[in-house]
Amino acid sequence: MITPNSDFYILQIGDPAELDATTWRLLITGLTEKRIPPLRLEDITAMESVTAMRTLKCIGDPIGTEQMSNAVWKGIRLRDLLEEVGPTPEVKVVVFRCADGYHTAIPLEDAMREDTLLAYEMNDEPLPTEHGFPVRLLNPGHYGTKNPKWIINIQLAKEHESYWEKRGWDPIANVKLATMIGAPSEDEEIPGGKVYTVSGAAFDAGNHGGIKKVEVSIDYGQTWEEAEIWAKDTPLAWVLWRWNWQVPEKSEPVEIYARATANSGVTQDEIGIEVEPVGATGYHMIDAAIVMP
Repeated sequence: MITPNSDFYILQIGDPAELDATTWRLLITGLTEKRIPPLRLEDITAMESVTAMRTLKCIGDPIGTEQMSNAVWKGIRLRDLLEEVGPTPEVKVVVFRCADGYHTAIPLEDAMREDTLLAYEMNDEPLPTEHGFPVRLLNPGHYGTKNPKWIINIQLAKEHESYWEKRGWDPIANVKLATMIGAPSEDEEIPGGKVYTVSGAAFDAGNHGGIKKVEVSIDYGQTWEEAEIWAKDTPLAWVLWRWNWQVPEKSEPVEIYARATANSGVTQDEIGIEVEPVGATGYHMIDAAIVMP
């Protein structure tokens, strides 16, 4: 259920920013009712903390690949900081400026949600450098583009054009319903005449009410078999699924499909957008081969 920190996917616009906790400061600026001094890391860790499991997924991840990972995070509610400075009535967005030059913004109403966090721990360890030390944003329901790392400034503003928006990517970046087949891998040889466990993960970031079921097909989508969801937490984390397949006793190529249905009733369709600019949709397909001894 939990991705080790060393295996968690990594993506950023350049090299990871290496920051010193003793000199790092977080500035809150912009349209605020009150000014507060720059915050040290110990100021943030002294606030009321929240621990939560969250899955992150990259907006540029093609269907079924591995830029989706899950961890347990510890941090504070962003709204606790924002309430301390008091956004003025003109504020529409909260802007995050990062030490690597990245910048993005989220709507004020998203920033004030109880489950929007500034995280400083990942799987019971301080945030690793490559994952945003000392502080990163966890913005539920949205791809990694809206979960910035190495934050040094939070600015309250009327509007902001973010780094990836300037390059044509979706400014909302809501996570799409997604399923990933982890086993078998592409072009794997599956022993005929035995039981093989097809398995993987599914995720909707809560945008469709969470995952209701996952189905697998081995006949090009003509029929579907419901898989077992054997591990889950909240809709903000992935579910893990498995399906035990009695493999026929013959040698032949096979395509394995997996799709998810959300609690809202939405089911993934084969025809999907292949990434740009709003994130990939469509269900995952794996080419494998049944082989006999």
